[in-house]
Amino acid sequence: MSPDFFDLLYNGYTGEYQLMSSLYRNGLDALRPPADMGIDVVSLNLKQQLEHPGVEPETFFFQVKTAVTDVCEVEGQHGAITTVTFKLKESEVDLLARGRERALFCYVYNSMAGTLTDAFETPFMCFWMDGERLETLRRAGVFYRQEGDTKLTLACQLRKPKHEFGHWYALVVNSDGGQVDGGYLGVVGGSGNPASDGADHYSVSGYLEYARRAAGATAGEE
Repeated sequence: MSPDFFDLLYNGYTGEYQLMSSLYRNGLDALRPPADMGIDVVSLNLKQQLEHPGVEPETFFFQVKTAVTDVCEVEGQHGAITTVTFKLKESEVDLLARGRERALFCYVYNSMAGTLTDAFETPFMCFWMDGERLETLRRAGVFYRQEGDTKLTLACQLRKPKHEFGHWYALVVNSDGGQVDGGYLGVVGGSGNPASDGADHYSVSGYLEYARRAAGATAGEE
């Protein structure tokens, strides 16, 4: 097997275990299903159920994608941009797009570690899209196939504005690099210019807060 195969394999494990670690940090149990069914990580609220009998079970399903790219800001200059791509099976998109309790987590690592952050072992950026947003993106035609590829490609740009105080943000784009409906995910660590759903798309806690709020709103409508 080629070295690229092993690099992709180990990079994939890196993102999956990073997500699992973050879920534990948020008080949830996490596991990797033994069978490849399109879901890489499942989270359960076992701790809450054991501590407080009567607490309802809570389960979330995640697909994890990992990319490595060069992220470098030129000293004395502002603004930066890099593009990363992720490969998904069409069946994986179908599976994830069925609800908000399912999400795609994307981890981006910096091969230029030390130039901006020490991001060789820690993610330079993590961002997520729940099933509802993925369905919106699919309808906008964001998923495309490269020639000779059986999987779908999802392209994302990581940008930092030229403004001195600009924040990094992730933007899902189409095959031509153009912005699409639902592609803007808000900014990292800033309160201005939020995503359309108002969620923090750059942390596991942000996803959990959003998904729980959405589940509560749905329950209230019933």
